[in-house]
Amino acid sequence: MDNNEVKKAYDILADEKFSIDSTVEKIENKKESETEELQLASTIYSFLTSYKKTPSFQDKEDVRKQLRFSIQREKRRKTLARWAVAASFLIVTFSVWQVQHTSQNTDFNNMVETLQLSQPDSATQLILQDGRQVLIAEEESNILYDEKGENITIDSTQKITQLVAEKKPVFNTLVVPYGKRTHITLADGSKVWLNSGSKLIYPATNTGNKREVYIDGEAIFDVTHMDEKPFYVKTKDFEIKVLGTVFNVNAYEDDKNSGAVLAEGKIEISPNNNTLFRNEKRTILPGTRIVYNNDKGTFEESQVNVKNYLSWREGYLVLEQEPLENILKKISRYYNVNIELQSPANGQETFSGNLNLKNTAEEVLEIIAETTQITINKENNNLIMNLN
Repeated sequence: MDNNEVKKAYDILADEKFSIDSTVEKIENKKESETEELQLASTIYSFLTSYKKTPSFQDKEDVRKQLRFSIQREKRRKTLARWAVAASFLIVTFSVWQVQHTSQNTDFNNMVETLQLSQPDSATQLILQDGRQVLIAEEESNILYDEKGENITIDSTQKITQLVAEKKPVFNTLVVPYGKRTHITLADGSKVWLNSGSKLIYPATNTGNKREVYIDGEAIFDVTHMDEKPFYVKTKDFEIKVLGTVFNVNAYEDDKNSGAVLAEGKIEISPNNNTLFRNEKRTILPGTRIVYNNDKGTFEESQVNVKNYLSWREGYLVLEQEPLENILKKISRYYNVNIELQSPANGQETFSGNLNLKNTAEEVLEIIAETTQITINKENNNLIMNLN
């Protein structure tokens, strides 16, 4: 090809924004296998050698159509090839995901299903994996495991021994009824404070390559960091991967929404409705409250005063513009009393202040009544609250 032919080709294709300098060079070298560019150059070259005069407008249109056809055909070929590769990848990925998902149906999951059906008793129950049930009558109890998970001490007075396997994980269950609280130290040194009306499944030993617990209710976790054994907290709505940290989880089965508040460290949270095509994860930093919205199936974050969400561990509640219906639900669980609002609409009234949970339920409600113009009447075992 001489320079005049190249110039004519450039004039023809200028408004199509094709650059053929590199294409001409590939034709001259012809060291590589034929590609999309070589096919395009071949078409240009055929056109140039077939015309000895300046091409007409129709000639230009003909070559444009031919070039567009060649390009579209090559694009279709490449698109089909990419889809074939993508389809193969998805089949392999789905197969791996399906195997992993199926393998998660372990004894732990079966225990969770059983726990969800259980009803709390009037006493705190420690249920060992061998089926034994230990009843704890105290309102505030403390449970301590040794490093092997074989010896359990309750309130420094009661000692229990259980057999544990060297390799197979052993899980125990703790059920705390309304009106009771429990502090438990796990075999790995992690500490858990369980609030009233909560249930916890947890590993009695450090066997296995991970530590996972299930919580129905409210708990504060202070997790011992172990690089080789990550710690997971599972609830009805989400799962938390813990990186050695302090946080509060609120996930009662009968609450519409559940969430967590991080005090120290870092956690990674993901919803239980994760699928192969939808995998949402959030990394949470200290001072953040994250709530799972059941209606939308999404997480909502906000910055909060963390102490307000940990204060129940110390025996008091710190409230900031908290709706009355939420406060009464907390008090009802904490004291195991039935509280009724004469008018449900009053539940949206808000309250701010400190409540000393060492007082009786009636004394706590009296403090709320003084600031919200609500009167309290007692009928049998029920506390009835009316707006004045």
